[in-house]
Amino acid sequence: MLALLLAATLAATPPPDLYVEAGQLLDGKGAPRSHVTLRVRDGKVAEVGADLPIPAGARVIDLGNRTVLPGLVDAHTHIALHAGDYDGQVLRETPELRTLWAAANARKTLESGITTLRDLGNEGSGFADVALRDAVEKGLVPGPRIVAAIRPITSTGAYGLTGYSPYLAVPPLSTSADGVGEVRKEVRRLLSQGADVVKIYMESYEKHELRHDILTGAMNYSREELSALVEEAHRGHVKVAAHTYSDAAARLAIDVGVDSIEHGLYLSEATFRLMAQKGIFYVPTLLVYEMWRDGEIFAPVSPEQRTKLTNTVKEHTLSFQRALKTPVRIAFGSDTFELPGTNARELELMVKYGMRPLDALRAGTAGSAELVGLSERIGTLEPGKAADLIAVDGNPLEDMKALRRVVFVMKAGEVYLQQP
Repeated sequence: MLALLLAATLAATPPPDLYVEAGQLLDGKGAPRSHVTLRVRDGKVAEVGADLPIPAGARVIDLGNRTVLPGLVDAHTHIALHAGDYDGQVLRETPELRTLWAAANARKTLESGITTLRDLGNEGSGFADVALRDAVEKGLVPGPRIVAAIRPITSTGAYGLTGYSPYLAVPPLSTSADGVGEVRKEVRRLLSQGADVVKIYMESYEKHELRHDILTGAMNYSREELSALVEEAHRGHVKVAAHTYSDAAARLAIDVGVDSIEHGLYLSEATFRLMAQKGIFYVPTLLVYEMWRDGEIFAPVSPEQRTKLTNTVKEHTLSFQRALKTPVRIAFGSDTFELPGTNARELELMVKYGMRPLDALRAGTAGSAELVGLSERIGTLEPGKAADLIAVDGNPLEDMKALRRVVFVMKAGEVYLQQP
C-alpha cells in the first residue's frame, strides 16, 4: 500500500521548472533584450525576465551569448516532397514510402528551427501530411506541429503532371472539382478527412500558359465557384490559401474573401493595399523561384526555362517591394520543395529585397502564427504561450544568415537539438 501511495504521489508531482538563459532575446513582440531568463513549466513559458530567481538545483540551460527567438513558423511547405526526380517520386513511390520521407524531412525541418509549419498540398502522397501531423502530436516522431491541407482543389485539367500521353492515368496532385456543387462537396470532404486549411489554385500553367517569357496560367474558376468554396471553408472554420500569380486572379480571390495570397508574382501596389484593408496575408515564397532558376530544385533546367524563371524572379521581386510600400501583412513561407532545413533562407531574401530584419523575423514568427490560426499558442515568447524557442549563433538583426546556425531547438518545452 505504501508503495502505491508513493507512486501516486510521484505521478501527481509536476515536473520541475526549466530555466533557459539567453544572451539576447527577440521575443517576437518588442525590442531586443539582453541577458534574459525564461522559466518553462509544463511545456509553456511561465515567466520571462532579466533577474528571475533560479532555485538551487534547478535545471538550467545556459545558451551563453547566443540569440534566442521564438520557433519559426513556415506557412507554405510541402513536407512529403524530397530531393531527386519530381515526376519519379510521384509516379513510382507509394504514399507509405513518401510518408516516411515526410517524417525524415520533418526532423530536418525541426532541427533547422521551424517548430510549426503549414503544408499546402502533399503532391499526390495521399494522407501523408495528416498522418505525420498526428504522429508528431502523439510523440511518435519528431517534427514541427503541422497545419495540413491534404490536397489542393482545382478545376479539371489544372495542376497535374504534364508531358504524358492523355491515355495514361497518372497520380493526381490535386482534386478536380467543377461547378458550385462539386466545389462545396470537395471542401466538405476535405474537412471530414481532417484538413486544417483549404488550398485553391486560382491559375494553372499546366492547363494553359498565357505567355512564354514568364510563368503564367489560365484562370481555373468562376466567381460563383470561388465564392462557394470560401463560404464552405469558412463555415467549417478553416482558412483558404489561394495560389495566385496574376493581379487579376488576386483581385478575384480578394473579392471572394480568401485568407492569404500565395506567391503573388505580379501584384500591383493597389492590390496590396486592398489586401491590407481586408486583412488578407501575403505569402511571397521568394526562395522557391530562385532555387528553381538556379537548378537547386527541379534540375536540370533548360536554357529556355532559365530565361523564363529569370524574368519571373525579377517581376516577383518588384511585386514584393511594392508590398513593402503598403501595410499588407506579410507571412513567411518558403515553399522549399526538395530541400528541407533551408526554409529560413526565405527570410534572407525578404531582407535582401528591402524588408527590415525585425519585420522579417516577426513575419516568420508572430505573423505566420496568426495566419495559420495559432497565434494564441505560438509565435511569441511570453507567459502562457508554448515554449517553442530556438537559439542561433550570431544576431539575425545584423545578419539574417545567423538563422542558418541554429544550435538549440525547443518545442513545447522539449529539447530536440542542443549543440555544445
